Amino acid sequence: MNFGFVVVHIPHASISIPEQYKKSILLSDRRLDREIRRMTDAFCDELYDAPDFPVKVVAKHSRFVCDVERFRDDALEPRAKYGQGLMYTRTTFGRRLRKPDDELRSKILREVYDPHHEELTAAVENALEKYDKCLIIDGHSFPSTTAVKPLGIFTRPDFDIGTDLYHTPDELRDLMCEKVRELGYSVKLNTPFGGAITPMKHYGADKRVVSVMIETNRRLYMNSKDMTKSEGFKKTQEACHKLMLCAANWMS
Repeated sequence: MNFGFVVVHIPHASISIPEQYKKSILLSDRRLDREIRRMTDAFCDELYDAPDFPVKVVAKHSRFVCDVERFRDDALEPRAKYGQGLMYTRTTFGRRLRKPDDELRSKILREVYDPHHEELTAAVENALEKYDKCLIIDGHSFPSTTAVKPLGIFTRPDFDIGTDLYHTPDELRDLMCEKVRELGYSVKLNTPFGGAITPMKHYGADKRVVSVMIETNRRLYMNSKDMTKSEGFKKTQEACHKLMLCAANWMS
């Protein structure tokens, strides 16, 4: 089946940092490589690639060029105060990544951020025009351990289902969690990360746009130390596809 009303969004899988953006980064290549391994949703462009879902919007560059899932306005973005708005100036541990640079930020907005969101919005608009509905599946992964000391001890699940109060119906939320358990995995809601992306044009305004985030624990499918696939990749990919089909079938 071809689920043309579904838009698969993959924002953090790329490791591409063109030289025009890399030259502003203050870290050594070794430290930058360490940050990339820590922060990249490696292989998610493959993990969530299924033939039933032909419409995909995949960020072309690393989040160290531009994090396309941040709000455009730093005043609205909670992570901006930590130097991790759409243009990162700090690393995971607060080390200086690059100097604040309004000119560079404007360039990134113009060349990376805005074109990405225009593509995402156009894909959603196309689905609405053809099907009068759109399901956004926001595909991510997360590390098995936290990079910073947590406020308490907790176990990270195999899968995290991220939701939005307006754009993720409770029935879909519960169905997704039930499906994860049916597949034999553990699941938490909005833990360790929450939310589900929706274009600003439709955000909080159009119930025809439904959004859900699927976050996969990297321990299931890769070796985070050297950023290589593990033997569990194929099984995990199949599980991701079943979760995507679960959401799409609910929306049908």
